[in-house]
Amino acid sequence: MTPSTTRRCFIFRWAFLVIVALVMPPLIAMAEGGPFDLREGGGKKWFKGNTHTHTLWSDGDAAPEWATAWYYDRDYHFLCLSDHNVMNDGSIEKWHPVLEGEILSPDHVDKIAERFGADWVVEKEIDGKRHMQLKALPDLREHFEESGKFILITAEEVTGSSPSVHINAINTQKLVLPRFGKSIPEMIDLVFGEVEQQSKDSGVPMVAHIDHPNWGDGVTTEELIAAAPGRYFEVYNGHGGVRNWGSTSRGYPPTDRHWDIVLSMQLKDGPSKPLYGFGTDDTHAYFEQRIGLANAGRGWTMVLAKSLDANSIVRAMQQGHFYASSGVSLKSIKANKKRYRIKIDAEDGVTYTTQFIGTMKGFDASSSPVLDADGNQIARASHRYSDDIGQVLHETTGKSATYKLTGDELYVRAKIVSSKIQDNPFAKGDLESAWAPPFVNP
Repeated sequence: MTPSTTRRCFIFRWAFLVIVALVMPPLIAMAEGGPFDLREGGGKKWFKGNTHTHTLWSDGDAAPEWATAWYYDRDYHFLCLSDHNVMNDGSIEKWHPVLEGEILSPDHVDKIAERFGADWVVEKEIDGKRHMQLKALPDLREHFEESGKFILITAEEVTGSSPSVHINAINTQKLVLPRFGKSIPEMIDLVFGEVEQQSKDSGVPMVAHIDHPNWGDGVTTEELIAAAPGRYFEVYNGHGGVRNWGSTSRGYPPTDRHWDIVLSMQLKDGPSKPLYGFGTDDTHAYFEQRIGLANAGRGWTMVLAKSLDANSIVRAMQQGHFYASSGVSLKSIKANKKRYRIKIDAEDGVTYTTQFIGTMKGFDASSSPVLDADGNQIARASHRYSDDIGQVLHETTGKSATYKLTGDELYVRAKIVSSKIQDNPFAKGDLESAWAPPFVNP
């Protein structure tokens, strides 16, 4: 072998090792919920966004530009307009009637023209009635993304005939239609599979998350367990009709409890991709603010990514490099087999309680159905599980918190609850909180 050939081989091997070093940690974290160190630096920043938002393209009460402006004006970094079974990507047109006293009133159109200019509003008569054309993503992107501080990510709420199964597909390139299986887990798997296949075929990173398991007829804990692991769901949804805290009469556990049971049952027999939790608004109502409505600004997701572009944000989501929030901000989240550590971006005059929650190996995995007062099983209720699941392993107060792992934990996650009540809570007394991702103990 000549010296030049040897040198080329050395350079090739060195480059290969560098690529492996850069690529493998994210893949390991995505596959196993392994060690992570989430903090700004090394070219990465925290980006704030909402992945569940509705407009007049489906059942929201505001035009898409008005909804987008709400988040843009409040320094969000990214937004997904996720209307039901539609992608407002410019491939289709939609005209909405302008009627006094209706959802799109002349007053609302006037406010849009005042904010965006008279030339922005496009109108025509259809069947003798005034209509306004709804803006699609190309126009919205041209207006809002020119600042370089805000992006819109393509999204859709895939909504089947069952009221229980709604799934948000994010960064998709074409419409994902609802899938109808023999069971809710099968329906979930079919939609997730469609998103994953579309991502593979296009080479574009995509994610999907199960929406509001405690809304309507609900998605039971057992259905979440039966769906393939390594998925995502909403641990917090700001819609006033979603029972984040559970429902005794319906047999819904709190969404936190869903999370712990699913993690425990899917991890008990060996390594598995963990379930991750998003925080969202599920915004429908922009003009009236009160408990019971689906208002903006109640829940969001903070993503640690290299840049503010859709692919970078979604790749970070795929790796679990994010946390859910309803008001609490975190500086850093670090977890490995020795310790789980949180640093809070604290507000003056606000106190914080951090709970490290987990399940120990060899836990009691038994469960029993929920019965009503007459001893009959409540329809579509989740089972009750052992208190071994989702124990508070350590609780502390302050701006930082650390839990030292014993090695016997299946997983550990952290929930941070502040003393501050949300300005516009989804339910009375809702305290600003944050939910950090699970660390799976190898």
